[in-house]
Amino acid sequence: MMIETAIETLGSETGIWWMAGAYFGMVLAERVYHLLKGGRYDNADALCSIGLNLLGSVIKLIFGLVLPFALYILVYENFRFFMIDNLALAAVLAFVVHELSYYWDHRLGHRVGLLWAFHSIHHSSNEFNHSTSARGFVLDNVARGPLDAIAALMGVPPIIFLGVSAFKNIFGIWNHASYVGDLGPAEHIFATPRNHKVHHANQPHYIDKNFSQVLILWDRLFGSFEPYQEPPVVGLVKQVHDNNPLTAQFAGIKQLSERMSHAERWQDKLLYLWKPPEWSHDGVCRSDCPKYALTLEPAE
Repeated sequence: MMIETAIETLGSETGIWWMAGAYFGMVLAERVYHLLKGGRYDNADALCSIGLNLLGSVIKLIFGLVLPFALYILVYENFRFFMIDNLALAAVLAFVVHELSYYWDHRLGHRVGLLWAFHSIHHSSNEFNHSTSARGFVLDNVARGPLDAIAALMGVPPIIFLGVSAFKNIFGIWNHASYVGDLGPAEHIFATPRNHKVHHANQPHYIDKNFSQVLILWDRLFGSFEPYQEPPVVGLVKQVHDNNPLTAQFAGIKQLSERMSHAERWQDKLLYLWKPPEWSHDGVCRSDCPKYALTLEPAE
C-alpha cells in the first residue's frame, strides 16, 4: 500500500515538486556535508548548474514533460495492446521500459553530433556533485518521449509510468553524490555514484561508458560498462570554464559550430550533425576528438 501511494503521488501533479524538493534538498545537504568535513566544493560551478536548471525549467517542462506525456496518453488511449490493472506488473514494465529508453536515448546523445551538442552541457561541469545532476540543455533527451511510449503500447497507465519515472529520476540525482564511496557488491548491479562518475570522466577508456540510470546491468549487457579504476577526471576533454548560465548553456552548440566551420562543403557541414563528436571531414582531431586518440579518415 505504501509503494502504491508513493507511485501515485510521484505520478500526480505534485510529482514535479517532490523531484524539485529532492534535488535542492540533496544539493543543500551535500554542501553542508562538505562544510562540516572541510572538503573542496566549487560554489560558482554549483550555482551555474542550478542556474542552468532554473533557466531551462519552463521550456524543459514543455519539451521534457508536457509533450512526451501528451504522446504517451495518445498512444495509451488509442493504440495500447493490453490493459494492465496489476500495480506490481505495471510498475515493473514501466521500470524496464524507462531504463532501456533512458539508456538508448543517453547513448544516442553521446554518439550523434547534434544530440551531443545538446547533452554535453550536462558534462560541461568540471565538478561531480548533486548540483551537476540537473545541469542540462532544454532540448536534451529528445528521443526519450517516443521510446517511453512503448510502455503505453504495453498498457502501463500514465500515472504509474510517471511515478516510476520520477522515482528513477530522484535516484539519478543521488547517483551524482560526491560523498559516496565504494558500495561493494552493489557496484556490480547499480549505477552507483562511482559508476556514474566514470561516465562523467574524460580519460579515453572512460569516455562513452556507463550510460545506465539505475541498473548498470544494461551497460554490461550492451558492452558499454567500464569499472572504476583510476580516479576519474570529470569534465569535457575540451573543458568549459564558464560559470555564467546565460552563456554556458550554449557551450555544446558553440563547440559543434566550431567544428562545422572548418568544412567548406555544405555536405560535410551537415555530416557533423549526425556523425559522432570525434569525427571530422578532413581527419584532423578537434574539440572532443582527442579523447579517443583515433587516427581519423577524411570524408570521401
